[in-house]
Amino acid sequence: MLRDNDSVLSILIRRIGWAPDSTTGDVARTMTKYQKKGRYDEAIQAGIMWTEKYPDAGSNAWLYMDVSALYLVKAAKDSVHTEEDVKQALVYRDKALRFDPDGMYSLQLATISESAGDLSAAQRCVQYRNAIKILDRMAVLLGEEQDRVARQFKPHPDDVERIKGDSDRVDAIVNRLRGKQQRSACQ
Repeated sequence: MLRDNDSVLSILIRRIGWAPDSTTGDVARTMTKYQKKGRYDEAIQAGIMWTEKYPDAGSNAWLYMDVSALYLVKAAKDSVHTEEDVKQALVYRDKALRFDPDGMYSLQLATISESAGDLSAAQRCVQYRNAIKILDRMAVLLGEEQDRVARQFKPHPDDVERIKGDSDRVDAIVNRLRGKQQRSACQ
């Protein structure tokens, strides 16, 4: 266990027997501490252990995305194990997808796919396509949201502007991915 906090409260909590990682936020902080120290395997393990202990927790999507991102960091730093780490990143991206019925995490999930494609020659075209599929789904959801707001008697200008900004961002990312597909000679 990584202990950077020996405050009176932390010592008391450990003494009473409360688990130091008793919430998803605690686990995320532990993962960040490990990551900052370059201890990626321990950070990954902390996230995986939590999700195995609480497999149906809705907040697991964040942990799965964090685990996926950590595998991508490892892949970028260790060319010997790049393909293996990218595959693991995609396993946890797919687990995060289960928790994303409303497209709330679409940008992060698409970024994971794009990064996997950037790092892996074997996965490049497939992951660029996957990122575009995720963003296409997000575009549909944004279109539905735009229609819902348009049906309001007096739509709030902030809602209209947010949806337009999100739609523009999705379009820009899709265009970037299409450019990468073209440069990589993807079919």
